[in-house]
Amino acid sequence: MPDEQKYAKLLELLAHYDYLLEQLEVTFSDGFQHLSRANFHNKDSIRGRYGSDYWDEHFKGSQFISCRNSNFAAMEPERALQYLAQFESDLEDEQEEDQLGKDRKESSLTNRKEGKKSKSKPTTTLYDPILMFGGVLSIPTSLRQCQSSFKGSIGLLIELVNCRRNIEQLGSELKS
Repeated sequence: MPDEQKYAKLLELLAHYDYLLEQLEVTFSDGFQHLSRANFHNKDSIRGRYGSDYWDEHFKGSQFISCRNSNFAAMEPERALQYLAQFESDLEDEQEEDQLGKDRKESSLTNRKEGKKSKSKPTTTLYDPILMFGGVLSIPTSLRQCQSSFKGSIGLLIELVNCRRNIEQLGSELKS
């Protein structure tokens, strides 16, 4: 590719990168604006503001990103479920090892419990984290809009990272 075409391509990538940054700014500002609205309408609640101190459950990811051939992409739901299942099985293995260590210390009479049943069931759908803030119908609309704004920014972030990598690659080609 001649240098003129490379410079034209670099300018196109820079313009696209700038456009993506503007779009990311819009989605983030919308998301935080909806979050502040939800917090305003929730001000009389005993728990207070929506945030990490609000829920009791441990958070599990619902959006995953994969890296293939040095390009980032959103992970398909099926692959995300496989990843979560693998992560949960690793945690179960650690818990079983801890339990075996405890069982060895106990006397043989206390080990005669009925068969230990696994409390966890295999994950079949990705968990929607917004459900931590109440039932399906009790979640404020502004909080749902906040979630959709931030979920929409994930695709922009992926595209920004890929565009940035292309710019750096093209810049290094032009330097040499």
